Amino acid sequence: MIFLDTSVVIDLFGAQQSVGAAWSREAYRAVADRLLMVNLVVVAEIAGYATRPERLLDRLQAFRITAVDLTVDACFAAGTAFREYRRRGGARDAMLADFLIAGHAVALGASLMTRDHRLTSYFPDLTLITPETDHG
Repeated sequence: MIFLDTSVVIDLFGAQQSVGAAWSREAYRAVADRLLMVNLVVVAEIAGYATRPERLLDRLQAFRITAVDLTVDACFAAGTAFREYRRRGGARDAMLADFLIAGHAVALGASLMTRDHRLTSYFPDLTLITPETDHG
């Protein structure tokens, strides 16, 4: 089970032509046969890539990506990690969406495919698939 971060989904939608986007597309191809998910935070962040909710869900489905609701466990994991981030001096308004996405992946025991590796120290049990960790 693999959660996809917003940056990866945007890359799949073809919005960017960069080295990072090329990595996202290649990494997606390597796991396309697995259970792929995003949560409603990602749906909110990518809403601008469609004119209606149904069209956005259709775009996700075209990539075999399922959108799932947040859970209490996911929110708890995100909130406790965000509290630690704040304790270490992190900005109040920064990264909350990233924590909700990572917390959800942790709560479900999923890996997180992302181009952002900053969350590693806040989610030690989270397996990240990033350009830095993907050696395949």
